[in-house]
Amino acid sequence: MALVVGNNSYSDVPVLAKARADAQSIGTKLNELGFTVTTALDQDRRGLNRKISEFTARLEPGDAAFVFFAGHGVEIDGENYLLPTDIAAPSAGGSDFVKSESIALSDLLDRVRKTGARSAVVVIDACRNNPFELVEGRSIGNTRGLGRIAAPQGTFVIFSAGAGQLALDRLNENDTAENSVFTRALLPLLSEPGLELRTLVAGLRREVRDLALTVQHRQVPAYYDEMLGEFYFTQTALPAEPAPLPASTMQTDFEVARSIGTPQALDSFLERYTGREDEYTYTVAMQLRQGLETEQAQAEATARETPEAPDVPVIPDSKAVMRETQAALNEIGCQTGRPDGIAGPRTRSAFAAYLAASDSTLGADDLGTAHALEELRQKSGEVCKPAPRTASAPGPAPTKAAAPLAGAWKFKATCALVVKVTGNVHYTHAGGNKYHGRLSDSLGQNANTEVYLNGQQISGTDYFPGITVTWRGRLAADGRSFTSSGSTGCTVYAWR
Repeated sequence: MALVVGNNSYSDVPVLAKARADAQSIGTKLNELGFTVTTALDQDRRGLNRKISEFTARLEPGDAAFVFFAGHGVEIDGENYLLPTDIAAPSAGGSDFVKSESIALSDLLDRVRKTGARSAVVVIDACRNNPFELVEGRSIGNTRGLGRIAAPQGTFVIFSAGAGQLALDRLNENDTAENSVFTRALLPLLSEPGLELRTLVAGLRREVRDLALTVQHRQVPAYYDEMLGEFYFTQTALPAEPAPLPASTMQTDFEVARSIGTPQALDSFLERYTGREDEYTYTVAMQLRQGLETEQAQAEATARETPEAPDVPVIPDSKAVMRETQAALNEIGCQTGRPDGIAGPRTRSAFAAYLAASDSTLGADDLGTAHALEELRQKSGEVCKPAPRTASAPGPAPTKAAAPLAGAWKFKATCALVVKVTGNVHYTHAGGNKYHGRLSDSLGQNANTEVYLNGQQISGTDYFPGITVTWRGRLAADGRSFTSSGSTGCTVYAWR
């Protein structure tokens, strides 16, 4: 179910040019996606309240709700208010009048919540100039944009610009697009198959930011996430024939290539998007690549002057090495089962037990290597000792650690453009199900990270310089490893 509002024709404050068209475009797209849409165009206060009531009356417990508002809005005393078309310009000091004659965003969210809707996605494109900025010599509300909010549980709220920022209707005088900058970036993402809401918003924020920067303007959509679980506008579907990569995929790949910052990453990006040279993102990538040419040439010259390291002997049969490794682990009490040359879960657990019980300097990635096998052959006796047996009655089942993520982890990530990254992260328990961490990787990047653990489910946000990555994953039953995937397209395996 969806409610779509677009107000252009204000009677007593500046009229808008594209709010109505934005709402119509969003409504058409949602109809195509199977939503039942309640449309409200150029509504006064009574009409807007009536449309909201019609919408909430249709919602049933368990429904997914979508609300879109394009028009004037204003922040007063920490609350955001959506303005109907008949809002009158008040006299000086008339902020209470504005509050009584408009729709408080918190009230709208509460009306949706009371229906029992399972989840609600609310998009507010009202971050324009304050229509009451100068009223008889003083301002009512903030001068531009809307303020931060506390979204109720089960709700995901998106603003077209960050707190205090101005949302652009157009990029310049020659921009004849029907929709505002925010809405034109949002529309194609809504119908992209298999795009989870948080990944959609990450791409939307980058696209709007980059468009605004072309005219030296700062606009980065803000969002407030209190939604439990995932949300998709369109589930994954296989296309009948190969289709060109969408702009959001191109933007995501560009962000990955730019954050890696190597000539190889940028070359891979440019090769992948050959034929789209006239697009802004491609042009920026080309400029970055050209700027690295001198540095690359210097690195190659240095490499030519450096003596080559002697060749490392190559083990001709890695499966044979793994079989011998399994046999060696069995010999010292680290049971892998029958040696079959396959590094399955039992073999990995046995090797991890060896690392924990010995003074080895090897890591989990060394399993199956010649030097690890050589070390195992040097060991004797029972390194992995079985748990002692007692005749007493069994005690209570062991409990999980109070802070199962706390401590040091290693990770291996496979990202877009077939880039592989390794690194380390150390988590500290911050109370409840929350953890803070510090991450460093093989590309020389560092990030602060914030993680939440709910049962076996993990969700986190990594704050790299210039880019924020959101991700979700699952902790293994033994608490020794987890897998995840993130908004940059990287899949991660972490262990300790």
